[in-house]
Amino acid sequence: MPTEMTKFELFVFVCYYARSLHCKLLLWEDSMDNLDKNRKKNVIKTRTIVLTSALVALEILMGIPGLHLGYIQLPFMASVTIMHIPVIIAAIFIGPFGGILTGFVFGLSSLINAAANPSGVLDPLFVNPLCSILPRILFGLITAYIFKVMDFIPYLPKFLKGALTAFFGTLIHTCLVIGSLYLFVNEQISGIMNVGYFAALAAIIPGAMVEVLVAVVVCTAVLIPQTMSYYRESKLLSSDDSNDSEE
Repeated sequence: MPTEMTKFELFVFVCYYARSLHCKLLLWEDSMDNLDKNRKKNVIKTRTIVLTSALVALEILMGIPGLHLGYIQLPFMASVTIMHIPVIIAAIFIGPFGGILTGFVFGLSSLINAAANPSGVLDPLFVNPLCSILPRILFGLITAYIFKVMDFIPYLPKFLKGALTAFFGTLIHTCLVIGSLYLFVNEQISGIMNVGYFAALAAIIPGAMVEVLVAVVVCTAVLIPQTMSYYRESKLLSSDDSNDSEE
């Protein structure tokens, strides 16, 4: 069984892995300037396939039954999941398709873990795909559109858009999962929690804020290279314009 330090190392790897993929994505975008329309489509298609496959593979790795690589046990509190992070990254980089696909894999791994290796009182409830898979698919879809909505905010750096997307997306994920339990297995969840939906949400949200913080930190770190690239590019363009005006 991996130790918590091993899981932390995996978390660091997730950050580095996602950032490396994003840097490759930037290089691909920069190399498209001199390509014709058909070749640009092929580059975009290849980029989407590679990035989606990598994030899905990462989600599968963290969801291997029995290993719990996607969960970190913190002192004096319940375990914190980092499995939602690849879904957020896919939603930001790829869009709705990436968010839905990685969300589906996230939900499927949750279902398999609940059936093969339940570790908590709520785990048996996630054998129901309406409680494990459906909310994760909706989470990926909604997160992708949250990031698109951020484009309507002028002069907002991309890394801040990613941070806000991670913040709201993670909170929505919690609301969707708890909501699906009360919607589809109300009798069982009410018997376990002994409170209604909003009371359960109020009790869970403080712990969920740790997951929110983790998601915000990772997504911000992943998106900073692109923001810095745009900043350097704008400085170069402005310096070129000033040189032209002097001539």
